[in-house]
Amino acid sequence: MTFKRKITREVTADVSRLLAEFSKAVRISKEHDESRPIHNAWVEFCQSTTFHGLSMVLTFRHVVMQILWLLFTLMSMVILAYNIILVIEKYQRNDKIVNVELEFESAPFPAITVCNLNPFKKHLARTVPEISETLDAFHQAVVFSNDAQFEETTSRKKRSAKNGGFRFVQYEPVFSACECVKGLNKECVGKDSVPPSLESACICNYDRQDGSAWPCYSTSTWQEAICPECNDIGFCNVPNTTGTESHPCMCQLKMGYCVLKSDSRIKRVWEFRGNKIPDRDSPFRKDFLEQLSKLGYGNMTDQVAITTQAKEKLILKMSSLHPQRRAALGYGKAELIRMCSFNGLQCDIEKEFKLHIDPAFGNCYTFNADPRKSKASSRAGPNYGLRLMVFVNSSDYLPTTEATGVRIAIHGQEECPFPDTFGYSAPTGVISSFGIGLRKVNRLPIPYGDCYDSDGPLPYGYVYKNYKYEPEGCYRSCYQRRMINKCGCADPRFPAPNDRVVVCDTRNEEIQQCLLAEGAKLSTRKNSCRCVHPCKQDVYSTTYSAAKWPSGSIKMECEGRDPDCNSYYGKHAAMLEIYYEQMSYEILKESGSYLFVNLISDIGGQAGLWIGASVLTLFEILFFLFRCLTILLNRCCRRKPKKMEDENEESAIPKEGDRKKSFGENNNNNNFGSNIYINS
Repeated sequence: MTFKRKITREVTADVSRLLAEFSKAVRISKEHDESRPIHNAWVEFCQSTTFHGLSMVLTFRHVVMQILWLLFTLMSMVILAYNIILVIEKYQRNDKIVNVELEFESAPFPAITVCNLNPFKKHLARTVPEISETLDAFHQAVVFSNDAQFEETTSRKKRSAKNGGFRFVQYEPVFSACECVKGLNKECVGKDSVPPSLESACICNYDRQDGSAWPCYSTSTWQEAICPECNDIGFCNVPNTTGTESHPCMCQLKMGYCVLKSDSRIKRVWEFRGNKIPDRDSPFRKDFLEQLSKLGYGNMTDQVAITTQAKEKLILKMSSLHPQRRAALGYGKAELIRMCSFNGLQCDIEKEFKLHIDPAFGNCYTFNADPRKSKASSRAGPNYGLRLMVFVNSSDYLPTTEATGVRIAIHGQEECPFPDTFGYSAPTGVISSFGIGLRKVNRLPIPYGDCYDSDGPLPYGYVYKNYKYEPEGCYRSCYQRRMINKCGCADPRFPAPNDRVVVCDTRNEEIQQCLLAEGAKLSTRKNSCRCVHPCKQDVYSTTYSAAKWPSGSIKMECEGRDPDCNSYYGKHAAMLEIYYEQMSYEILKESGSYLFVNLISDIGGQAGLWIGASVLTLFEILFFLFRCLTILLNRCCRRKPKKMEDENEESAIPKEGDRKKSFGENNNNNNFGSNIYINS
């Protein structure tokens, strides 16, 4: 019995020892695995991923093959990265394409603005001192340019302009060449030529309305004085009589009357009506050249350049006038437009044409200007468009108007007409046909392009408040802002941005020179104004053809003015036809040529080509990164000391004496169990 118990105790001790050693081995193996968890995760990822290059690196056991596959994989990844950069750069360029659609339906008819090439009637414009002075200066410059030899003078002064007062008088004193056959104290006969000497000059009363210079008296009978009172016509009370004011005047001593001297320099008749300039030996030569220099024509001998500058000054002068007075100097609606038909029906000229005052062409008239009553042609061709007969009366043209005819502008109903920039000229004596075509352009905003949303509010500082945004209006608004900043006032040719801005008085020579000089500087500056196209725009293309008009078979009615009525109309009138060439129009829509879906598709294609990857590969990489992050977090968060675990495991193994004692106690306390074990 004792022997069996001893054997049992030894077997139990051996089993307990083996279990403890096995547990320790398992723990050591576990610690070894847990010491390299990220490495194990990386190996598992490489063996199972669809990223073929990595799996091939681990598949081969030979080092050379592993290095080759690693190089192949790295090379493919570099090429992939380069191609992805190219694809992203292509996407960031925001390239666009234009899609063209053709609509076969009736297009809305555009607004048509018609202007006379001559902005103001000559006989009326001469009554305005500003216009008369500008035309006189133009005449002097043209006469001077025709002279083959001249001596340039550099004496340059600023002319003082008087504002208000008696500027618009009818009579003024002027110098003239005279023949005083009855004596110096008697009335003389005035001439338009240059006086050969000072003694042969006289002073005449010049009537601004009819252009006559009469009566004339020798200069020895005139005297400069200060008159106490002057009337609106230009005559003054003689000195030392009734009146409380002081006005510079010229008094005729023999006849006992005085004429208001409205300028510091008395005009010369030969300068604005003669065809010769003073000779080199003339006493008036130096004064003539100085005056020409003051007017801005001192160094100009080319008549085209002189005419261009005179037009610019004329526009500035006329723009300073009140709009009603300016309109009164131009052509009336019924005076310019004699006959009209649209879509085969007669027009109501009084109701269907709207006045538009243009700074360059004066009174213009716009057909189909109301967007609420838009008109449309029923068919293509001249008979179903707008047909006009206009009368320009070239006999009353200004000397600065170089051609006879009309100017037309084709534009949208909500757009401001700019006939000087986007207009077409039609001469007299021909029938001018303008075939038009419509293109509706829809542009893309940022980031694909840079356009302005024309349906939104107007930009800040845009001066054409009652019209839609246009690039030309933007440039002119920018020009106006520069004039306000540099000259301290608004250019009268364009609207002011608000009521607080003062409009420039172009009668002041300094202000006029500032406007002209700053305008010339602005044209030479690059990127001085940033203006973009509207996102939605109607663009009208035009083709022009002409034929002689009127034909010999037509019988025009001249109301007894000219026996050859057709020749009269051929000289002073023109026929216009504006129509659609076809009953269809184009729609040009911009769209992105390389969208985000194209970017993703190209990146996926490049990834599949070079590394055999797909979207699932991306999820595999994300899952691997998540697993690594989890391992790191578990390692940082586990704070249980390793020594405590070892002590707990060693305390679980019983010692030799403890095992014997425990075994004896078990025998005493549980004999039944022991007996069963022994017997068994």
